[in-house]
Amino acid sequence: MNDEFKQRLEKIESALRTAFLPDVPESAAEQNPIVLLSAPCASLVSGGGKRWRPLLAVLAYQLAGGSGEKIYKLTPLIEGIHTASLIHDDIEDNSELRRGKPAAHVAYGLDSALNSGSWLYFRALQSIEGYHAPADIKLDLYTAALTHIRALHEGQALDIHWHRTADFFPSRQDYERMIRLKTGALAALAAYTGMRAAGKEHEESKSFAALFAEVGVGFQILDDVKNISTGNAGKKRGDDIVEGKKSMPAILHIEKHPEDAASLTAYFEQARREGIDSPAVEKAIALLSSSGSIADAEAQGRGAIDSVLEQLDKRYGRVAKELFGALFALMQV
Repeated sequence: MNDEFKQRLEKIESALRTAFLPDVPESAAEQNPIVLLSAPCASLVSGGGKRWRPLLAVLAYQLAGGSGEKIYKLTPLIEGIHTASLIHDDIEDNSELRRGKPAAHVAYGLDSALNSGSWLYFRALQSIEGYHAPADIKLDLYTAALTHIRALHEGQALDIHWHRTADFFPSRQDYERMIRLKTGALAALAAYTGMRAAGKEHEESKSFAALFAEVGVGFQILDDVKNISTGNAGKKRGDDIVEGKKSMPAILHIEKHPEDAASLTAYFEQARREGIDSPAVEKAIALLSSSGSIADAEAQGRGAIDSVLEQLDKRYGRVAKELFGALFALMQV
């Protein structure tokens, strides 16, 4: 299975390089707008990442009976939208690092990063233009991409509002809705793209995609846990505290101990003022640990993923369950 993934991932990397890293002589680079726009994206694209979203599209295509390698032409659609959202997300969160390197707005300036991130959404959509398929399938792919890009921004709007409102803690249901929009949208788009590109009907593709929106929810909750336990790759432990993010561990803690809302809010505000090395970061993490909320959030995230695997088993058989189970393991590395 790992060897199979390795081969697919190599083909995805090749497609991404072709789409986003133009081969232009250095002497002409400064006069080429595509080069200028690609530069802030380049370190993110060339710097790796798990690539589980485009890999999901490839696996969905193959599960649906798609043959050949033309699905790889659509992988820049998925990864391009994701990368664009990371550039803008880092600006909105005032993050200095992404994958261990300076964020695009730090390295290239706010103006260039904003412009490049916006351009990348449209460049990603261009992948559909070059995909050879019947007109109805291409139209559905465009519609799905635009629908999920809107959803991603709607989820981000809620996330921004909540972490700007220091003393507000959303309900568990509201938080799940937000990450279903923000994180689940791209997982759903990848799943839909693979199925519909292979020729499956819109309704079946949409139903399959809905499963992976829930995977996105589970994956984000596990990411929340990692942020305040081991720390996410390329970032320091607890930067969600600095950003004032109301992640699932914090929400579960306040459900159990509403009397701690003022203390947790004070830790968020202190950490925002003082930065990642503030003692308030570890104090907030210790408070969340004391109630078992971090462990509870981890169990909830894993439960969401396990539920999807069981549904895949019922609908598509054990081979599908094992295939996507291996993908989910890759997502959590």
